[in-house]
Amino acid sequence: MTQATQTLSTNQLQREIRKLEQELATLKRTNLWKIDRRVSQLLRAIDDSPKSLEKSKLRGQLLAIAATALISFNLAHSQDYSPNFDWFKPNLEQVQETATQPEVKPESDLAKPVETLHATSLHLTPFAQKIKQVAANINADPIDLATLISFETAGTFSPSIRGPIVKDRGRAVGLIQFMPETSRELLTTSEALAQMSQVEQMDYVERYLVKRGFKGGGLKQLYSTVFAGHPNARGSISDGYHTLDSAVERMNREHRGRAIALLSGKSLEKTPDQINKSHIYKWAPEFQKNPKQEDIIAGYKVSSPRGWRIHPISGKRQYHQGVDLATPAGTVLYAIADGWVECSRGGAAGLYATFTSEEFPTLQFKLLHLSRCLVEPGQKTKVSRKKVIAHTGNSGGSTGPHLDLRIKSSSSGNWLRVRSGWLQWFLTGEQP
Repeated sequence: MTQATQTLSTNQLQREIRKLEQELATLKRTNLWKIDRRVSQLLRAIDDSPKSLEKSKLRGQLLAIAATALISFNLAHSQDYSPNFDWFKPNLEQVQETATQPEVKPESDLAKPVETLHATSLHLTPFAQKIKQVAANINADPIDLATLISFETAGTFSPSIRGPIVKDRGRAVGLIQFMPETSRELLTTSEALAQMSQVEQMDYVERYLVKRGFKGGGLKQLYSTVFAGHPNARGSISDGYHTLDSAVERMNREHRGRAIALLSGKSLEKTPDQINKSHIYKWAPEFQKNPKQEDIIAGYKVSSPRGWRIHPISGKRQYHQGVDLATPAGTVLYAIADGWVECSRGGAAGLYATFTSEEFPTLQFKLLHLSRCLVEPGQKTKVSRKKVIAHTGNSGGSTGPHLDLRIKSSSSGNWLRVRSGWLQWFLTGEQP
């Protein structure tokens, strides 16, 4: 906005508020003047807007976003402001009183919308308060730290969540996925960490980050410390699934919102990723891993795992998004939940089925090279759990009878990991 007094429509004001929210996700303490200036400009624009606009609603939305940002910087009780924050400071006394006496409610929510908003934001869980304390101790942005923890725990913030087994290293656990050797380094065990509360385990998060040399920085430095064991890894470093840079990009896209909600006292809804991984983490450890060449799943051998390979037909080096299992033609495939099956025919995939279910939000399971599908190509039908939906075959670009299972995210459009348990489930009809 070039002029503070410019008259804007409701849609224009809402766009400006959303733009500010995006900016606040990356602003640091050094940008406090910018926060003050932008909020003050928008408040004046709302005041100068036509009377027909919902001014109180727009003001509440703007102040909610801005107050959350200030609270994330631990500024709500601080007197060391550089800017004046005239739009925020008059409410601090009421905020502090309400925060220390939560049973006293404002006489009217409509009369005191800002005070109610701030009180709600300051009613943080002990875990959220601990994240802010640890972040202050290590000179990190609490939103960055909470974003990292959300990513590492698939959005659950669970101190007992376990990752897949890593060959020769064991299984990670907890808020930043402590490996067994890391647990020993911190003079504890994986079992002990899994029994801790969120607040208790945050002490070990802080010890680990300090021990590995983290002395302040942003999300990339935090994740580098967890990912590579030190805070200054190159962005191109990879573990075979993602690079440091791509992981940080995903965190900002998928987990920063949950971090902000946690640190502003809002309730957290389960994300699709959290729901889907909750199924995976119920499986036996051997089914959580990525299939390897020659692995046996449901009695059938893995003939081509996911990853780079020389294509058996073209002879070119290509990335294989699925997992091939050498099944005889006619091997039965089952619905793994109540859902929908759509049958299609096309190109190298041959006859294939797409299975979707509300139990696995955003996941599309593609079963390729079939000999038979439940309905005709181009048709879609509802199915119940354990119903036979297809038979494996040799259609399309194939050198022999097999099942090629691929999993795609309908939200991101990305192809996802195909764990052993998904193959086991489609081939047996029984959850691993």
